[in-house]
Amino acid sequence: MISNIRQVFREANDGFEFYYTHQYDKSGNLIERKFGSAECDYMSAAWHRVSTDNGKTWGEWITDLNDAEDGRKGMIPYGDDEDQELGEIREPDFYDEDSGCTIGISNINYIIRGHAVGYFEKWKYGCDYDFYHSYFSFRKPNGELVTRLIRFEEGPEYRSAPRDMEYLKKNRVLIATLDHPDQSSPFLRAPDGTLIFLAFPSMRLCCKLAGVDVNRYFPSCPDLVSGLLVGHLKWIPEKEDYEITYSNPIMVSDMQSSRGVAEPVIAFLPSGRWVIAYRGSNKKLTQWNARIDPKTPGFKWFTYSDDCGKTWSVSMPWHFDTQEVVYSSASFSATFRSSKTGDWYWVGNICEPSSIYGNDPRNTLHICQIDPTYGHLIKDTLRVIDTRREGEGPQTELSNFNLFENRETKELEIRLSKCNMHEGTEQIKGDWYGEAWEYYISFE
Repeated sequence: MISNIRQVFREANDGFEFYYTHQYDKSGNLIERKFGSAECDYMSAAWHRVSTDNGKTWGEWITDLNDAEDGRKGMIPYGDDEDQELGEIREPDFYDEDSGCTIGISNINYIIRGHAVGYFEKWKYGCDYDFYHSYFSFRKPNGELVTRLIRFEEGPEYRSAPRDMEYLKKNRVLIATLDHPDQSSPFLRAPDGTLIFLAFPSMRLCCKLAGVDVNRYFPSCPDLVSGLLVGHLKWIPEKEDYEITYSNPIMVSDMQSSRGVAEPVIAFLPSGRWVIAYRGSNKKLTQWNARIDPKTPGFKWFTYSDDCGKTWSVSMPWHFDTQEVVYSSASFSATFRSSKTGDWYWVGNICEPSSIYGNDPRNTLHICQIDPTYGHLIKDTLRVIDTRREGEGPQTELSNFNLFENRETKELEIRLSKCNMHEGTEQIKGDWYGEAWEYYISFE
């Protein structure tokens, strides 16, 4: 159970939102990363520094990227326009003891007219300008590198030219990055020893894989939103290659969530059940032809598997042991297993049902223990981590955060970027004032 929650203010910044993370590297050093943003959903600067004594002392900050000094990354001229390609195929760095290989997944994001224009035209007008593709790589012990597109249909392996629509519109999939104590990686080692990852095919592709008519199930904007697959990775020694198999698609229709499946989190329960909770949206995005009833409640969805992630249940509203629904805005959340107690916890925003519309509100952050047998939340363990303070508006966001367990203290550390506190001058209106906060949660 939770014994104490301690809040620490770190810094405030005008015109720039900073986001911090902690992780251990393979040598046990503590790595602190600092990300800067002055554009919604876009990282424009990044730095890191290293501590060899678990945060007691730190080295100097090292710049990883800075658009202000180097210009916007990945810009591609196209006539009078400029497109943008973010990401690259990277050296695999996750060691798989089953094969002796290092493995990795790289996401490539091609944005017609670039993030500064095209990304926002997707949201404002429903333009299909935002494309993701993913590549699986592994390096064998002998040094050989293998890289291939994660594909579910016929189509080119690589983009051959700017706006190569034959490539861009096929095999649209994003692989989630999952946070470990030691590194950020797409891969998780499940309790049965298998390596898994979470894949987001476009809803059009997901319907195709499920054998469902997309024009009946999600006709509104199937290329703009995603479903979910759980990928299982297995080394085949006789082939010296990996085999990837996938679960059944996890989906909701556009009459249940106008934005499909987003930002899932997973917990492996002692009972053997695996639980995934995820974000939907009840916002009636008319520019996306949304069919949802705007009075649909907003909540976290969940699904579960009792066969080690091979098949998943129909998605349902997540709930407490009191049978109350976990009412929540369309916002990020996270799961965490305490190495001290062995218990699983969920961290996220819980709201009054009548207040929820789309992404809002996000002004109270909670933590709650997950039932070890069935995977619902245990209501009497629900605690408030933080909420808006005097003078802060209801649109205050306490939803951009990450989790980290300190190896020495066994505390859960949360680093959060707080924004939109000033009513009437939110980020969408150009106010990028932000605050960095830290929370330290002890267990007994």
